[in-house]
Amino acid sequence: MKKLVVMLLLIAIVFLCLAPFTSARSLSVRVVVGVDGSRYAEARAVLKGLGSVELEIPEINAIVLSLPAEALQHLRSLPFVRYVEDDAPVRLLDEVQWNVEMINATDVWVGYESTYGDAAYGYSETVSVAVVDTGIDYAHNDLQGAVTWCVVSLRNLKTYYSGTNLKKCSDANGHGTHVAGIIASRLNGLGVAGVAPKVILYAIRVLDASGSGYVSDVAKGIVEAVKGPDRTPGTPDDADVISMSLGGPDSTTLHDAVQYAYSYNVTLVAAAGNEGADNPSYPAAYDEVIAVGAVDQSYQVPSWSNRNPTLTAPGVNILSTWPKNRYAYASGTSMACPHVSATVALIQSIRVAAGLRKLTPQEVEQVLTTTAVDLGNPGFDPYYGYGLVDAYGAVVNALNT
Repeated sequence: MKKLVVMLLLIAIVFLCLAPFTSARSLSVRVVVGVDGSRYAEARAVLKGLGSVELEIPEINAIVLSLPAEALQHLRSLPFVRYVEDDAPVRLLDEVQWNVEMINATDVWVGYESTYGDAAYGYSETVSVAVVDTGIDYAHNDLQGAVTWCVVSLRNLKTYYSGTNLKKCSDANGHGTHVAGIIASRLNGLGVAGVAPKVILYAIRVLDASGSGYVSDVAKGIVEAVKGPDRTPGTPDDADVISMSLGGPDSTTLHDAVQYAYSYNVTLVAAAGNEGADNPSYPAAYDEVIAVGAVDQSYQVPSWSNRNPTLTAPGVNILSTWPKNRYAYASGTSMACPHVSATVALIQSIRVAAGLRKLTPQEVEQVLTTTAVDLGNPGFDPYYGYGLVDAYGAVVNALNT
């Protein structure tokens, strides 16, 4: 019996000693080795002895080699080796673009999906974003099922509609569809992904095919978005966020509509404007509205982005949806605005899923400004406002508010 125990112990010790060695030996890596062209034949022969040659591209003196990871240091020391790099996988253009990554929206999806499910992507039956714009191409492959209700308010109400016939609110311009895609393009393996890729959208068409409209049309669109499909303010189907990538002069009518929405706890977000002016245009300039300026991929504020916004967001060369299943790049504070609108939707949907009440517009703005990435001069500054919107930081903060 003692001999058997001793033998088993010896076997166990041998196994434990060999296990790390076996594991390390089994780890293989695939690399591209650039070699000295004048010594290509010699290099090829030596590399064959180190691992498995998977591919040769002699025209550029490159050999693809699979070999044990522990042999990499020796490989790099060989005199004919010019470089060694991973044979990295290449995919089609990423569905998640740099702008969505820049504001940390993907961290919200990954960090909260296991706890809150689709709410981590902006979905809640009682959370919706109203896009006040040129309409939305609801049939776009990347916006399938996103738009559930729409309003048309054009030419001083000479053209008016409210209902679920989404064809009435189609986009003959493209601007509204681009904005909608930044908010809600579905995470479906096609094209691009929005910041809140499962959120419900309301298409509020107040601008015509040329991108023009009247103040009264915008005001009416805001009021109808507040009332929602049941046409009654203060009910669960009201828009929670009104996203306005438009601007113009000060107007009592427009301000009254903004205050009406604010009184029903609707968060209003608007583009700061593209005139390079010292202050945002209206409605972004109203105290009740979160004004959004633009930054580019290098975190720089373009000269045309109006100063003194509340926040900034990506707004230069943004790829998003375009009518007739197309995609287009566009720049402007119009593109920056929906990043913030969608972030608000993420905040509210996750709070609802957590059993918490929705935040008021004042609380939303406080969350966004205190969690923004401070760029430029410390604190609020004329270029970045309070900083770059941070979706993940905002959600974390909102869950503790």
